[in-house]
Amino acid sequence: MTSGPDKHSNEEVFKRPYGVSGMKQGMNHLLKRVKQDIEAHGLIEKGWRVVAGVSGGADSVALLHMLMCLQEDLGFSLTAVHVHHGLRGSEADGDAALVRDLCARWEIPFELHYADVKAVAQSRGISVEEAGREERYRIFSQVLERTGAQAIAVAHQMEDQAETVMLHLLRGTGLDGLCGMAMRQGCIIRPLLHISRREILAYLKAHHLDYREDSTNLSNDYTRNRIRNTLFPSINELFQVDIHEQLVKLSHLARDDRDYLEQAAKAAFERCLTEEGEKAPGLPYLALSIEKMKSFHPALIKRIIRLAWERINTNRKNLEWLHVSQILELMDKGTGKRLCLPCNTLARVAYGQLIMTGNTHNEGEMPRTHAYAYTVVPEGLTYAREAGGTLSAAIMPAPEAYARYGRPGALKEKDLVQLFDYDKLKSGITLRNRREGDRIHLRGSKGEKKLKEYFIDAKIPREQRLSIPLVALGNKVIWVIGRRTSQAFSAQEETQRVWVLSWNSHDGGENSNV
Repeated sequence: MTSGPDKHSNEEVFKRPYGVSGMKQGMNHLLKRVKQDIEAHGLIEKGWRVVAGVSGGADSVALLHMLMCLQEDLGFSLTAVHVHHGLRGSEADGDAALVRDLCARWEIPFELHYADVKAVAQSRGISVEEAGREERYRIFSQVLERTGAQAIAVAHQMEDQAETVMLHLLRGTGLDGLCGMAMRQGCIIRPLLHISRREILAYLKAHHLDYREDSTNLSNDYTRNRIRNTLFPSINELFQVDIHEQLVKLSHLARDDRDYLEQAAKAAFERCLTEEGEKAPGLPYLALSIEKMKSFHPALIKRIIRLAWERINTNRKNLEWLHVSQILELMDKGTGKRLCLPCNTLARVAYGQLIMTGNTHNEGEMPRTHAYAYTVVPEGLTYAREAGGTLSAAIMPAPEAYARYGRPGALKEKDLVQLFDYDKLKSGITLRNRREGDRIHLRGSKGEKKLKEYFIDAKIPREQRLSIPLVALGNKVIWVIGRRTSQAFSAQEETQRVWVLSWNSHDGGENSNV
């Protein structure tokens, strides 16, 4: 433990409002900077509850003290969480005891959680360092949800940012990796990211605050420690530069460029997007025009792919450069080619479109829409849950129908209201999806053709075909809803009774399946 003042003076400091004399009347310069960053970046809003991760080290003790000092001015409440990793024996016990003591003195709600990080690392086949990070954030998230908090504050500072950028460089990275950590990432906030370690230590000294040194920080078993303890000092000595300052400056420049490219990519993505929605419950789906994608610069194409991944999976986790490269190669292949990706995501090419589907089953195998069929009520409503809509039917004398909807041929085939000759149909009509052997006599054609052939000619992707609702008599398709009608059953000038069918989608607009 780093020494502070004697016990008596330390207790006096803790008992004063905000931990330092006169803090309410005038905050020191560093605290003002942190407050400005919180406000400028929208890290904490009035009325929020904030969960602070506190290890007991210098950075986290400074963070806790600053948040405690600011909570009245900014109008938020605070809970401190310490995660005991089950490592370092009595040293780790001392870390927990310090944080508990600080919270008791400062009257901050405190939670202590235990994690068997070594066992987690072994079970998942990852490093102890990575397992510790995963467990910390898992526990922080649980506390956030249970307490109804809105933010998790962690104590990353300027040197941590420089180390993160260097780690990304060593592992291979693009522009996004050069940006390093963001001050706000989802519910994670980093109020100290613009503050140096030197400034933090000076703050602790000025306010007589004790903290703990983690002995493992001196070990070079971890990559980050080797960067901190060996690589950075060598660069500073050999080249007479402050590598921390240079890498942080790089992260700021990269973030500006990244933000501009991201803005351009979002506009390009919307121009390429041809369809988006769910093809079945829990089955997110989108399609992008490959021709339009290729009209953009390669830098934007890659970002369009990342945006598509994010729209399907709600985040960009597990998408690596290898996967982006594979998708780029897939785009040059013909219809029917597919690629199984992490997170049960499937990418495929169909008729000039890049189609991505999430939550697929069994290593990318598409869950198929179950067969369904409903007997159509001649006059009334027929609801098809699987198709997400209702078919409305009415029988009218031809003059009345034509006066309302126009003469035969006036309606476009994509209209969701169509007119048929009721006397050619009468009974046995079903609302269903496709079956093997289905046939249709398309308007303007000399005879029937297989429905499958129509789908192929119309360049309708295979995964969409089962989702398209049909009106059929046996294996004769009367109406491919929203697409084509059968010439054999459509109303003609000589029709006596017109069967008016209309489709109403439950999503409030045109059915996404059609």
